[in-house]
Amino acid sequence: MLTADEFQVIPDDESMQTELDEGEVVRIPWRSLEHGDLEVELLARISEFAKPRALGRVYPGNTGFRLSDDTVRCPDVAFVRGERVESVRSKGFARGVPDLAVEIFSPSDNVRQLMRKVKQYLAAGCHTVWIFYPESKELHVLDATGADRLLTIDDTLDAPELLPGFTVRVGELFE
Repeated sequence: MLTADEFQVIPDDESMQTELDEGEVVRIPWRSLEHGDLEVELLARISEFAKPRALGRVYPGNTGFRLSDDTVRCPDVAFVRGERVESVRSKGFARGVPDLAVEIFSPSDNVRQLMRKVKQYLAAGCHTVWIFYPESKELHVLDATGADRLLTIDDTLDAPELLPGFTVRVGELFE
């Protein structure tokens, strides 16, 4: 069993990304080109919207967030509201949870493990989690209030409490 501090000083293993799940090191296989395309699209859309409005910072999938003393997760895309950016900033892993955590489901993912991550994000104080399913072109939106929505390509994605005014048709993100 490792702590987040111990995990942070383990030498990088460039063959796989790793996360710390309640003291256990979890290996995450490299992602597909399709996964990368969607991750870049989401990073660009959220960043291009948030930055000029000074709403907060967007972080890529290799950014570790310390959810607890023994759990470090790296969402595929993360957003931290402006008023919280300084409180999560630190050398090494971010101290705390993002306000928005985005996960992109890959064929190598285990549904049970993915839902475990979602529960960890929400339990640590994350406001909203988006799970994208590229194969079915669907988006699962979960938030801290217990709201749970499944969006399809014709639905509109928004995040009024985190990104006021941000909207995009789900199908555009998969094009």
